[in-house]
This record gives sequence, structure tokens and C-alpha cells, in this order.
Amino acid sequence: MLIIDGMLFAPPPCMSREECMLWSDLGFSLLRLHTLLQREEKELAARYQLGAPHVEVLYLLSRLQCGEGEWMLASRLYPYLPITQPAIGRILKHLRYWRFVELQRDKGDRRRLLVRLLPAAQKLLSEIEFMRARTLRQFFPSLSPSQLRIWVEALRNRTFAAAEAYHVEPPVGLHSQ
Repeated sequence: MLIIDGMLFAPPPCMSREECMLWSDLGFSLLRLHTLLQREEKELAARYQLGAPHVEVLYLLSRLQCGEGEWMLASRLYPYLPITQPAIGRILKHLRYWRFVELQRDKGDRRRLLVRLLPAAQKLLSEIEFMRARTLRQFFPSLSPSQLRIWVEALRNRTFAAAEAYHVEPPVGLHSQ
């Protein structure tokens, strides 16, 4: 137990002090690893004249998209990003300018914006995927593919691109071309 400013702090009842310290060490190490990944991604994105939010939007689009080159509603991004809808729109317009995405209005409902990834985005995402894998592999060299899968599945519902069911109406006007 630890007393700070008259408040009592103790590890959860089912956790020993040693286990609590190990979890804390893991958390600190993951923060440092996150910082390293951010720095590397920022450098890579800068070569494409993009920032971290652009990369995050591209990553989300690739994970939320039904199939490669398929159109999807831009509004599917909204629940996953801690920024306003107009800010997401500006990011998408910037990505369109640099030819990473294509945008069009839904023919059935002009208020709905459709987006799809272009090959340049797939190329950038592949580079980032390789960079992340290389960096993380250095920190976890003995992690087997099955162990990695277990970690990813355990974290999936805690990450911003969880595979949770997300219902969005299909892009009605898209099929009337």
C-alpha cells in the first residue's frame, strides 16, 4: 500500500504489488514504443506531404472498407476520430488533392459523401505497415504469429478500428450509374 497526500493507494485485490509494477512497466514501455512509432510514421508521412491525421484516416478507410476500391460513406469515419465532421471533410479533401482518395456525392442523396482509396494510398499504407512490422518485431522478436494473433484479438475491441458491427445504410445512388 502507498499513501500519497493522505490518500491510500493499493493494487487491486486480485493483483500482487509485483504484478502491478510489471503492468506499470509494460505501460511505460508501450508509451515509449508508441512515441517511436509516431516519430517514424510522421517522417514517412511527411515525404508524402501528409500528417498523422491523414495517415489515421487512410488507415481507417482501409480497415472499414468492404473491398479494395469500393466506395463507402465518409460518415463511417466519424465515430472513430476525435475531431469534428468538418475537420474530417478537410482531411479527405486534402487527401483527394494529393490523389490518395477519390470523393463523390451519392447520386441518391447529395448530402452523403462517398470515398474510396486510390492506389497511391494503398502504396503508402503498405509502406507504413512494413515500417510498423519491422519496428514492432524488434521489440518482440520471439513473439510467434499465433501469439501475435492472440494479442491483436485481445486488443481489437479496445482500438479505434475495432471490428465491431457498425450499421450504415448502403450508398443508394451509387448503383444507378
